[in-house]
Amino acid sequence: MNLQLLIPVAFRNPNNVSDKPITILAGDIGGTKANMQLSRYSAKGLETIKECRYHTSEFDSFTALLSHFLEGQQHPEKICFSVAGPVIEGKVKFTNLSWSIDSEEVSKHVDGSPVAILNDLEATAYGLAGLKQEELTILYKGTNETPGNIAILAAGTGLGEAGLYFDGKLYHPFATEGGHSDFAPRTPRDIAVLTFLLSRHEHVSWERLLSGNGIYTIWQYLTGVEKKNAPQWLLQQMENTDPAPVISKAALEGICPVCIETIELFNRYLACEAVNLILKLKATGGLYLAGGITPKVLPLLNHEVWKDVFSKSGRMNQLLKEVTVYVVLNEKAPLVGAGYFACLSL
Repeated sequence: MNLQLLIPVAFRNPNNVSDKPITILAGDIGGTKANMQLSRYSAKGLETIKECRYHTSEFDSFTALLSHFLEGQQHPEKICFSVAGPVIEGKVKFTNLSWSIDSEEVSKHVDGSPVAILNDLEATAYGLAGLKQEELTILYKGTNETPGNIAILAAGTGLGEAGLYFDGKLYHPFATEGGHSDFAPRTPRDIAVLTFLLSRHEHVSWERLLSGNGIYTIWQYLTGVEKKNAPQWLLQQMENTDPAPVISKAALEGICPVCIETIELFNRYLACEAVNLILKLKATGGLYLAGGITPKVLPLLNHEVWKDVFSKSGRMNQLLKEVTVYVVLNEKAPLVGAGYFACLSL
């Protein structure tokens, strides 16, 4: 298989092509949804056989979802799942979902086929290899002077973080649980936000602010603590649905000042945590913003705010000037990564 990789990610068997096509199962299982894809892999690449998107709330277990998807289909010969949680020895208990997955149990369920389970951000990192140039856009342009590690920050149902170590030729993905590290206030207003969150939670992580629930939390702070006006029509819309998309939509349409301010504050916090991750990973190779939220609110992510945050980050400002911030427009990047890993690393 002649791969044209956007980013040269390190796979175990980059030239792995069998004499006959094999069936690949890739899945991306998050806190609210699961994308499943059955493909045929050959020298021509990956050809999709079946693809479905499920709401995880519709199933009691992952095994039930898997059985439903594979009903009437040939059992896959290689399998890789991207999952929203820490993977330990081929097992995961989801962070925002009451499921668990064991790779050995799944393998038994599908006639002994090899099964890999990747943290969803690690899978996203592998997915960077398979993205097209048009599936990326630049939010903030750095000088790109020094090739180096890459950082990934993904806000969605939760907040995911990962890195790719650069060995001088190839990039090696690795998972982290950095989204659960402590929220770090910079300003008196940030301290007020922290105080607000501490009244609700024993531990305040970045995920409390940089996620779907985080958007609603910021809105609650602005309306509850700073007493910003919330129009009645907005409150009615939020009564029986997830408030985060309602807030985001009103902000994008420019019809609700407090919603606009909510996304503005979300954007600033995203930039602040991006700085933290870049510095910890020395990610001069770039920062990639993935996940479901960022592409949806992209028009409101002011790059001047990122420039300001990056330039006021202490003695490492010179390093931060090198870093370009990209937005991954393809929300299926974890699924792409799982498929590539199954083909080229199992």
